[in-house]
Amino acid sequence: MLETFTIILTILIFSLVSVRAYTRLTDRIRLIRALEVISQLKVLIGNLQRHRGLSAGYINGNLRVEPLIVELRQKINIGIVDLNKDDVFNKQARWLSFIDHWPRLEKKCFTLSSTDSFTQHTNLIENLLRLMEVAADDWKKTHKLPREILDLQCIWKELPMAVEFIGQARSIGMAVATSGEITNKDKNKLKYLEQKIQEYSLTSFSLLAGLSNEESKNLIIEARNACKIFTNTIKKEFIAPQSISVDSDNYFIMASNTMETMNSLLDNEIKRIKAYT
Repeated sequence: MLETFTIILTILIFSLVSVRAYTRLTDRIRLIRALEVISQLKVLIGNLQRHRGLSAGYINGNLRVEPLIVELRQKINIGIVDLNKDDVFNKQARWLSFIDHWPRLEKKCFTLSSTDSFTQHTNLIENLLRLMEVAADDWKKTHKLPREILDLQCIWKELPMAVEFIGQARSIGMAVATSGEITNKDKNKLKYLEQKIQEYSLTSFSLLAGLSNEESKNLIIEARNACKIFTNTIKKEFIAPQSISVDSDNYFIMASNTMETMNSLLDNEIKRIKAYT
């Protein structure tokens, strides 16, 4: 009798340990998959943001950027193929909407007005940003991570939105700098974006500062300085003057570098999360 009880107890303990081990394994696989999707989405968003900015320049007369746009389209389409390989992600409604819309925008982009091109690009990008936020929320519900990692909500929302507002300012500024003309509507848009860049970037820096490691702190300083220079440029070159003299290529490079410093913060935090897998 005692021997039978011992065998049953051993089986129960083994089963419990196996279930826990299996749960940890599936959680780890889910986290790795989510981080891979997020990383791929980040690259795709960056390429689409760059495509929006260069398209603004092309539509307003800077035909020299056409080869860069063609190259970006190839990267965007490769990114779409890679994300489509994920059998969970590729069934989401927002993703299906994106892959339906993008080919149509790609085909007629050069014939659109600046406003229409900007709007369509921005709608697609906002869709992808939401997908990235959903992917992050999904694994956070089940995976056991330290509190300082789980508290990094800003890297999925405020930080990517700050980058997106910089990207929008890059696109509008490119169109204005290329044409050499600015309307009151453009000035108001850029003034709004300058305020949003400050709001979202400062929120991100403040939240990250209390949870960051040494590498993060250095990246925050670099990103803060880049954002300050960029927002000052918007005010000095677009909002304050009556005429436009800023070079479109230099402005595009400055905006792109600012976005890159912000994205480095996101890359670093993703690296920290991966260290727990």
